[in-house]
Amino acid sequence: MLKTDHGLAHGAAHRVSLLARQRADVGVAAPPDPADALYAGAKAGLRPLHDALLGEIRALGAFDIASKKGYLSLRRRKQFAMVQPSTTSRIDLGLILPATTPATGRLESAARFNPLFTHRVRIAVATDLDDELRGWLATAYTLAG
Repeated sequence: MLKTDHGLAHGAAHRVSLLARQRADVGVAAPPDPADALYAGAKAGLRPLHDALLGEIRALGAFDIASKKGYLSLRRRKQFAMVQPSTTSRIDLGLILPATTPATGRLESAARFNPLFTHRVRIAVATDLDDELRGWLATAYTLAG
């Protein structure tokens, strides 16, 4: 129509079409955050801690988030972690670490938590997001390649 009715050249008609479509997309809502459903209701108070944890993980590089029933799966080529609001006062972080990584202190075995993961860390306060946790996250992230 732009070419035949208004005499525009092909390139100019194409540019007008692109601009019109971009303007139409401005009103389109962003896709919902998959964490919104996990932190509704009684667990809403954990959302700032979740956001801080995801900020630490995003600092490692690119990864995909898949929403599962009750948790978020974090993957690169393979899954490396999961984030789950476990109670109203804690987030559980499941990690896939080498089998030789000992489960001691905060780094617990995940065998009875979720068998897809090797280890679990319970995160209750922002100070739990320390260098030790960053090291475990970096290892899991790197191995997922």
